[in-house]
Amino acid sequence: MEASSVARQIFEDIDVNGDRVLSSDELRAWLERKGEEALSNQLFALLDTDGDGVVTLQEFVDGFCNLQGKLAKIVSGNSPVFRAVSLAWLQDFVKENAGTTHSWDVVKEFMAEKDGGGKEAVLRVTPDNLDAHREMRRAAEQTKSGKPIPVSYHDIPFEQMYTTDVVEGFVRSLARTEHKSYAQAKDLPVGAPTYFISHAWNSSFVDLVESVASALAGAAKEDTFVWLDIFAINQDDTGGVFSAMHELDDGKTLARTVEIARATLVVLDKERVIPLTRLWCLYEMGSTPPQKLQLVTHGFSERDISQNIRNIDAESALCFSLADKEMIHGEITGKFGFPSLQHFTDFLKVGLLLRPMSYESDVKSWKERGKQNQYHLDDIREYVSSTGGRLACIVGGPGEGKSSVATAALGLVHASHFCKRADVRRQDMSEMVRSLAFQLARHFDEVRTCLVALDEDEAANALVDADAAVYFLLVQPLKKLAESREHAMILLDALDEADDEQHSSNSAITLLRHLAREVREGISVIVTTRPDAEGGFPRMRVLDYDWQQQAGSGGMLTLTPAQVLGSTAGAMVENEHSHQRWREVMQNMNSSKVYQIVAQAYAKRHSTKSVDPPTDVDAAYRLWFDKMRKDDEKVRQLIDIVLASREPLSSAHIDQLGLRMACERLPCWGLLFEERDHLLQTLHLSLREYLGSKKRSGEHAADTNRGHCELAESCVQLLLRGDEEKGPAVSYAVRHGHVHLCAWVEQMVVMGEGVKSEQEKGGLALVKEWHSAFLEKRQIMKTFSDEYATSDWCATKFAGHWLKRQLECGRHKALVVELLSLEGALAQLVGVLEDGDVQSLHSFIRVLRWGVSSYSQLAALGRNMPCTSAWYESEGSLQLTPQLLRLPIPRVDIDATLLNNMRHKRWQHFLPVNSVQYSPDDTRIASASDDGTVRVRDATTGACLSTLEGHFGGVRSAAWSPDGKRIASAGEDGTVRVWDATTGACVSTFEGNSWGVTSVAWSPDGTRIASAREDETVRVWDATTGACESTLEGHGEYVASAAWSPDGKRIASASNDNTVRVWDATTGACVSTLEGHSRDVTSAAWSPDGTRIASTSEDNTMRVWDATTGACESTLENEGHSYWLRSAAWSPDGKRIASVTEKTVRVWDATTGACESTLEGHSDTVWSAAWSQDGNRIASACEDGTVRVWDATTSACVPTVDGHSWGVRSAAYSPDGKHIASASNDKTVRVWDATTGACVSTLRGHSGRVWSAAWSPDGKRIASAGGEDNTVRVWDATTGACECTLEGHGEYVTSAAWSPDGKRIASASNDKTVRVWDATTGACVSTLEGHHRGAISAAWSPDGKRIASGSGDNRMRVWDATTGACESTLEGHSSWVTSAAWSPDGKRIASTSEDNTLRVWDATTGACESTLEGHFEGLTSAAWSPDGTRIASASRDKTVRVWDATTGACESTLEGHSSWVRSAAWSPDGKRIVSASEDTTKQKGRFARRQTDATLQPELVASIDRFDRLWLDDGSLVREDMFGIVRCSGRL
Repeated sequence: MEASSVARQIFEDIDVNGDRVLSSDELRAWLERKGEEALSNQLFALLDTDGDGVVTLQEFVDGFCNLQGKLAKIVSGNSPVFRAVSLAWLQDFVKENAGTTHSWDVVKEFMAEKDGGGKEAVLRVTPDNLDAHREMRRAAEQTKSGKPIPVSYHDIPFEQMYTTDVVEGFVRSLARTEHKSYAQAKDLPVGAPTYFISHAWNSSFVDLVESVASALAGAAKEDTFVWLDIFAINQDDTGGVFSAMHELDDGKTLARTVEIARATLVVLDKERVIPLTRLWCLYEMGSTPPQKLQLVTHGFSERDISQNIRNIDAESALCFSLADKEMIHGEITGKFGFPSLQHFTDFLKVGLLLRPMSYESDVKSWKERGKQNQYHLDDIREYVSSTGGRLACIVGGPGEGKSSVATAALGLVHASHFCKRADVRRQDMSEMVRSLAFQLARHFDEVRTCLVALDEDEAANALVDADAAVYFLLVQPLKKLAESREHAMILLDALDEADDEQHSSNSAITLLRHLAREVREGISVIVTTRPDAEGGFPRMRVLDYDWQQQAGSGGMLTLTPAQVLGSTAGAMVENEHSHQRWREVMQNMNSSKVYQIVAQAYAKRHSTKSVDPPTDVDAAYRLWFDKMRKDDEKVRQLIDIVLASREPLSSAHIDQLGLRMACERLPCWGLLFEERDHLLQTLHLSLREYLGSKKRSGEHAADTNRGHCELAESCVQLLLRGDEEKGPAVSYAVRHGHVHLCAWVEQMVVMGEGVKSEQEKGGLALVKEWHSAFLEKRQIMKTFSDEYATSDWCATKFAGHWLKRQLECGRHKALVVELLSLEGALAQLVGVLEDGDVQSLHSFIRVLRWGVSSYSQLAALGRNMPCTSAWYESEGSLQLTPQLLRLPIPRVDIDATLLNNMRHKRWQHFLPVNSVQYSPDDTRIASASDDGTVRVRDATTGACLSTLEGHFGGVRSAAWSPDGKRIASAGEDGTVRVWDATTGACVSTFEGNSWGVTSVAWSPDGTRIASAREDETVRVWDATTGACESTLEGHGEYVASAAWSPDGKRIASASNDNTVRVWDATTGACVSTLEGHSRDVTSAAWSPDGTRIASTSEDNTMRVWDATTGACESTLENEGHSYWLRSAAWSPDGKRIASVTEKTVRVWDATTGACESTLEGHSDTVWSAAWSQDGNRIASACEDGTVRVWDATTSACVPTVDGHSWGVRSAAYSPDGKHIASASNDKTVRVWDATTGACVSTLRGHSGRVWSAAWSPDGKRIASAGGEDNTVRVWDATTGACECTLEGHGEYVTSAAWSPDGKRIASASNDKTVRVWDATTGACVSTLEGHHRGAISAAWSPDGKRIASGSGDNRMRVWDATTGACESTLEGHSSWVTSAAWSPDGKRIASTSEDNTLRVWDATTGACESTLEGHFEGLTSAAWSPDGTRIASASRDKTVRVWDATTGACESTLEGHSSWVRSAAWSPDGKRIVSASEDTTKQKGRFARRQTDATLQPELVASIDRFDRLWLDDGSLVREDMFGIVRCSGRL
């Protein structure tokens, strides 16, 4: 029963004369009957909110929730339901007992016989043996082998008491004498339950209270009542009769309590997660409507929660009473209606994993306000239920009742979501999807089964990535549903409130587009929205295209709210003084439901005789705000804050602002503004729009800038209280404090010079307050060279906590976008005024943004942020890492900005880059690559801002929209995708056919996109809806590119049919055909004035054409290029043309045709070039996976220090520990200085991937195994010269190893053999044959007499190195043996395998001594420490583990790589480990693809490569720097 239902029943009881209002006499008489007449005057005054001398039913219902504490005893003093204790008392109870000790006796506890169970002697428990005693009790509980024993507890500290101890020590002793509940016996302040607490008795009571208090930090403690069974239920057990069972009444008491309470809080015990393993707790959760179920996680991470939720099982959950267990199981399958316990278990798992949003308070409000309406839903019901693929759209203006219609239509659908402008969480697509998925799982077994079957990675991905959420949580389950010929029906209310701030995209529309494209026939939809506004996002046009034009068997039905509501009688004004004019106007405004609500409320509470009736909603609002005191500054301040807030503010937050008392003075408190669920809510979006517009509200307009300033200040103050602060106010501060700061800084920029006068008012002071929160003066400055020094400022402890909290909340993607905006705002403010604090804060935010955009995981961020000068050896770094790492030289001086310490303009894709383009404002560069991604980078610093992933194949082209807000990409998968350039989200996908798209181009006005395709056509698309407007046909071959004329009237296309065609962009007619090239035309580009077209061709020429006549003005013959030309780009002034070909970019005078300069530096074919908008720079894209930026005047590209350009397969220290050799898929071996990280030499010669590199014992030579050229090469380690090439293997060579004396080399090959070579002559000494599959590794024994080899036949063989005879075969692994390593004393061999294990063998007997298990995926290599006491193993699970070689215990797990670790090697002194990784990431399902982070590599600071990692002996990573490069270095 809801609280409102309880209130209605009480109202009927008091209203003895039945006139539907309560007089003070009636209330007094009722209270007298209850013996509480003293409360009469106080209660009546609180209930009579309008002061008219009577209490209406609505006033009584509205006031009841706030008065539950005062009414509880009166309403039902004997019912345990109303014995919820106040939160204030509960916290005081803990404070009063803090530091006390307690003793008590327990009649019986259950212990195993070996621990004393079954004995009559009393067991004595003291603080000394308390933990051991509890452990024995838990063991008996788990084995169900316990026998009773009396126990006596002595001097137990209150802080160590479990909840069951509080019951025995405080509650039960009192219940045995008073025969009452603790709440009754102590006459505690009780009330109707605000919250029901589900918890376990065998967990810390203090932790329980702290967790509850933290979760309810936004509530008023005196008026918040929590229902705890230990205090509410009579725990008397006198005579062996348990009064608790009587009061629980077979679960009815719990059910009613849950029904009345606002929410059920499930308090998870950190140590053992007890509630999830107890049947009673699961029953309480199942009794709670999903939207009311909240997990209280005391110190849990998201992964902790996910793992424990997966272990829920109602069948095996513990329950001490067989009768209780049978009752609960019966309730689950009976009352709850679940067909089985498994269904119930699945229901709980899905709900707790997805944690859907609650719309209950909003829905209840809409239902209450729309209860007089008559709804005609038959047409909608018939339309959406008859078949899938249909959409019913209710379109209406503000306040016309769209949400009321949506609420009424809830009975037609299986799932719903209510968008809300005032709450950014309601606009988050991931939140929408989780809520919809949960609701669908309740209705359809197919959906439930799919969600439960998600593995851990899929579920984790779905919780943080919106696209993954759509696929795994909706698309995949709905496809299963469609297979059973059913379709789901969903409802999305207020689509217009999901528009972004720029009205350029809409998250709800994006979700609907996904569903229309992927599972149209498996779903029908009801939506409500406002009509499209000029300049706003065209919601209706997009919906029409997706659901009507592309509908197939489906379609789109459009209705107005009036058609659904029908013609209802006009609302009548209830106030006796109402004038006829009011009645007439309100009758005419009948279609506006919000108007009716606001105007009626005014007429009810105020005389209307001398007041003109409001003519519209704004006028109705104005009546209320005119009543507001003009000098009430607190109310004005609160309105400003409410309008600026990004989510409804909690009561605690408002209290912290000192504005709690101002709430009730807000205009029309309880209607226009009201408190629901401890949050300050507003009536309707139209109210916020009214107050947000100076034109509409005049003097009543809210000052949102002041609101942002107030919120930014309160948020930073809340956060500065410390990391232990929790609750909704702090959560809000974490999510939005810096966003409010950004809004305020943007306003300061707008004020310009006015900022100086604003300083006294605190505007600049706020910026300085955030500066002092993030940064503090460095006590000890360090200078490392002329170029690198620590900053004057360093990160504070607060900065570290703040950053840690952001990532722990899963805010990685959102934070990147928010920091970008703040960085930009601060940069503008720096230009407005010269202030050192503003400048350093800007630089700090820039570094923060770089870090978060580069590293999504807290561990990786913690290892890399300390490499920047502000974070170097700072308090902030200590919050991100467990210890203060002694790091190499920091490279980023935040006061000089990133630019001053970077000497490069290069970054990498994993595969060739096909195109590159500057954003219209020159701040960003987008590059498209064959690796399937588009990368967006800061054009100045090169920092990666976002990676756009979604194409299933290479991306041939990427183009910016004219306003710079979107990027279009052309995919080999046949699609054009449009992306949000800031967030990286895919806004829409245009699908044609299976032919690849070769290029994309935006029309100058940004409304259309032209795409060139391999099917010989050019298609023109509506950039918003994705509708194909026209197909330009005429070319006889593949079309390579398409380009719009500057005026948007024509399109030029280049084709393999040797021509360029010019098309009329409106009619699609071919205007002219430019002929002259003798081979394929690779590109066409318009001059900026639109008078000429430049084309490039495989005939090795570039031609310039008159765009009007089609005449060829000039032909630039290939005197400069040695290979065919691939593309051309005009400079912005039209005076120069850049052309690209093999390895070079050339710049030509567009008039004379003379070659002005040649830009050289790329190592492979250049595919594309683009000019910056100012004409000062040229960016070029290359086959080698790089993008380079050139100075267009000097032709200079600042030198770079090269690292590996592809994955690293192995790394090894030189014998003296001074150098490291790394072998890579990029066909090279690199030698690095192990101290400075400088690249000493690059060994080139292999024609394919290099699988391993090994040093000779004297450190003078290196042997490398060429995985794809079937050779072993021997190099001079000093000069880098190749001394000899060992040829003879029939397939690729997987490893090479030197004999201890350096005279021989053993190589393993996929040809199933191991060969032994003379290291001087290169002659093959012997061939070891015996393996049945490819040999993967070979290793010499320390004495050089034997060789151990691992193979794909799951065996390891030991050979006599002289005779070649096989001495023994070691069997035991169940999959490939990937490596073999001898212990330093030669007595043991370690082997690794794809079966996820490492085995240690006796090298003499061949017996397996131990099997080390712990890795989650296959192992790739093993290495013994120099002293033979430890073994390091590398694995495909992305980790290196260090094991005790004697005991087999795992000493540490080294985490940090983003994919497979190929090898690990110890430094000669045993203090460091270097590991090499392929750095590819496999994700399941639709999202599987290979990914490699782009690498920025600065001059003067050398690196091993971007995948090697160097570890200290204590398991910490020495460094992975801020550009993804790991540099080996000793301690400073």
